[in-house]
Amino acid sequence: MEKEKLEKYRQMLLEYRKRLTGDYEKNLDSANEEFGMEVPDINDEATRTMSRRLLMSIGDKSLDTLRQIEEALERIDDGGYGECAECESPIPEGRLELIPFAIFCVRCQEQMEKD
Repeated sequence: MEKEKLEKYRQMLLEYRKRLTGDYEKNLDSANEEFGMEVPDINDEATRTMSRRLLMSIGDKSLDTLRQIEEALERIDDGGYGECAECESPIPEGRLELIPFAIFCVRCQEQMEKD
């Protein structure tokens, strides 16, 4: 892949990372504030438990995406970015525009989801 395009994807990945780390920190701060509050009754406790589970779920997804972003940045540095990890064919640029941390081409991704 051309150096200019690699730099474009690097910047996209860095922006995603910045956004996700900011969102994750906000969620963490929100969770810490909410979990530290006193709960006056059982209904409030149930609502708080559901909120806690939702925040933790969002956090787990964000952390997984952050890991994928870091791996994509490493692939840019190592020269393997934009190549399918399964069949080694180029990942279409349209896919990388939507998911810059994609590691599989569409065909291989669909096959993995079927299996």
